[in-house]
Amino acid sequence: MKVLIAGCGSIGQRHARNLVELGVQDLLLVDPDKERVEALARDMNVQSFAIAEHAYAEKPDVALICAPTSMHLPLAWEALRKKCHIFLEKPLSDSMRGVAEFVEAAEIRRRVLLVGYNFRFDAVLNQVRRWISEEIAGRVTSARFHFGSYLPWRHPWEDYRWGYGARRELGGGVILDAVHELDIALWLFGLPEAIYCAGGKYSDLEIEVEDTAEIVMSYADKVVAVHLDYVQRPAERWCEIIGTRGRIQADMFARSARYFDSENRTWKHAEGIGMLEESYEAEMKHLIDCVEGRAEPVVDGRIAAQSLLLADEARESMECGLAVTLGGTITKACAG
Repeated sequence: MKVLIAGCGSIGQRHARNLVELGVQDLLLVDPDKERVEALARDMNVQSFAIAEHAYAEKPDVALICAPTSMHLPLAWEALRKKCHIFLEKPLSDSMRGVAEFVEAAEIRRRVLLVGYNFRFDAVLNQVRRWISEEIAGRVTSARFHFGSYLPWRHPWEDYRWGYGARRELGGGVILDAVHELDIALWLFGLPEAIYCAGGKYSDLEIEVEDTAEIVMSYADKVVAVHLDYVQRPAERWCEIIGTRGRIQADMFARSARYFDSENRTWKHAEGIGMLEESYEAEMKHLIDCVEGRAEPVVDGRIAAQSLLLADEARESMECGLAVTLGGTITKACAG
């Protein structure tokens, strides 16, 4: 298998190393930062390219798109035209524009399209999902998801002001950047009936996008809240699910999961939960299995479009101050 990786920042490098660990030796690394990509290629003893067209001349089987969010669809279209199977980092794009056409084109061409929501492979959240399906806490009535991380500390080797998270034209902002939380909510509970978001740029960070967002999603039988921010120190990523007979708590960074046993009035802890890095390794193994016909994508284009739709409508709600009915249109008051 020959694999092209377009974008050799932190996530591209992580995927490259995991693929090599899984036995993929023929890597083609592409990045406009010539020094960065050449240094990585030397370290890994693989080929590097500053121009994607030169890499595609090597006829790769698979393309990993690990560039800034606003570049996802253009680069994915390029890979599709070269007949590659595609792994696309989350989210699919910076808006829903052109997403349906691309997903349909990948399906027509029978190309694998896997979108990078690694928390679907995380042992902590898979344990939470099992507990929910077993109704350990009874019927779920509410849930909370929390992600907070100080943006300048995320990539200390670069100026945060020039990173994709800080820049609107690159698809930045905490809602799109931390879209994992919306995907996890969809994975656990499905699509909500309506969504409301309050947020904006409230900190002193030198960015042009929102640094804080509070999202509420309403269902017929529950309410789900999502908090996202670029301000919190130290970073946290956790969730809490409340049910009619108890409560489930999970911490993705601290690597813990537990539920409250109402009968015995004690907490029960999960055991054998591995490291977060294992979710990325499992994701790359799943990609290989999909390309070689042993599996179907856990998060294909249609599934990934749902979390992007929620992010899109959350941003619209934030801008106009009104709730959005899923699949509906913003009321005319937004236009004013």
